[in-house]
Amino acid sequence: MSRLSPARRAALNALLEAERSGSFVRDVLERADARPSDARDAAFALRLALGVTATRGCVDELLDRFLAKPNRVKLPVRMALRVAAFELVYLDAMPEVAVSQGVELVRARAASAAGMANAVLRRVAEARVGYLAAEDALAEARAAFSRARRAGLPLWLVEQIVAARGEAAAEQLTAAELEPAPVSFHLNPRNAPADTSAGAGEELVPLPGCFTPGNASAFIATRALARGEAVASDTTAQLIATTCVAAGSCLEIGAGRGTKTYVMAAQSERAGMARTHVAAELSPRKVELNRKRLEESGLARGVSFATGDCRHLDQVLTACDAAAGERVRYDTVLLDAPCSGTGTMRRHPEIPWRLEPADVAPGGALPALQLALLTEASRRVAVGGQLVYATCSVLAEENERVVDAFLASEEGRDFELAPLPEAPIFQEALFHETGAYLDEAENERGMLQTIPALGRPDGHFAARLVRRS
Repeated sequence: MSRLSPARRAALNALLEAERSGSFVRDVLERADARPSDARDAAFALRLALGVTATRGCVDELLDRFLAKPNRVKLPVRMALRVAAFELVYLDAMPEVAVSQGVELVRARAASAAGMANAVLRRVAEARVGYLAAEDALAEARAAFSRARRAGLPLWLVEQIVAARGEAAAEQLTAAELEPAPVSFHLNPRNAPADTSAGAGEELVPLPGCFTPGNASAFIATRALARGEAVASDTTAQLIATTCVAAGSCLEIGAGRGTKTYVMAAQSERAGMARTHVAAELSPRKVELNRKRLEESGLARGVSFATGDCRHLDQVLTACDAAAGERVRYDTVLLDAPCSGTGTMRRHPEIPWRLEPADVAPGGALPALQLALLTEASRRVAVGGQLVYATCSVLAEENERVVDAFLASEEGRDFELAPLPEAPIFQEALFHETGAYLDEAENERGMLQTIPALGRPDGHFAARLVRRS
């Protein structure tokens, strides 16, 4: 009997707790009492927990081939089997080690199931290469099945990505799916971090204030984030937030915890732009987190907050309208729309196996909500003002098709697509290089769609619409 490793034990415990509570497994393992004290064990536990979460449907599919009664396997035992199967299939672990440790994981939860675990995991070890190659699929479908399995994603989702972005982009995304995403930060121009000993890494986008350290963990350990000296944010998300910085008034819809609010406030400081900003969000808790961070960072000047369902902005903005003595229209409106998050699955591995095809189908729950929010947001844009629609999705149904549906509507007839590099911020000398980068990155219609790749930022979409009348 081999000794069960602390990393595998911690991963299993975190996975079970996340399943019970509905928490994100990353959040569970960030607690000091949940992760191993040794840094290497903690890193391996996180790798296992995130990997199992990301690939659970594929891992279960393979396990179920060898379980006599799959539906009768209790969750602790199944989760332990998932950990070992993930190691075997996706980490290419030595079979004798992964099988032995998997048996001990199962034994720790149900001693009577250890023999079954040994037999099942040995068969998984034998089948892993053929499973990833989709040798069981029909010849004409083998490539599609193999691509989905190698990424640990549902087949339907990979097919949607192919339909939306093409074969090459889908291969790029799936090749990166189980690898870590780069970690970038946005620095506070009022209170820059004194300790940058983590060192600058590769510049992913030429963007003032954006910092991608060579060692993200070391930078986080300096506590710069806790002191308000920086905020963690994907590079492309920072780029989209920067697009929305302009003199005058700004309404941000879907502000969340305020990452883009922070970036916009920081960039307006760098550009010397006088502006006011209303950050609107459904969750009162997130509004308070946003407020607190901005105040502690010294970036709260000119920023106010509104809470409520932004499908009904007249209700959400009642206090703003009352203070102005009129129904306010804004020079810039950013709609950071709720979406599938399919561009951020590397960071949020719960997404692919929680998402349902109907959620993102034409007329589905998410596209319908996005169009309703975009239509409502448009009513608050001043003549000559800009409306930026943004998601962290790679699916066309949530992105350009929502924009096209809006432009074809009565509310959209006063708007037209405008290139992102023509946004006011990129006319400033400090941001010329960023505008030139965007000019190369946007598509032929002037919209931005990025696709995750190895070592590259997440998948984000942005369209800039200008109100002509």
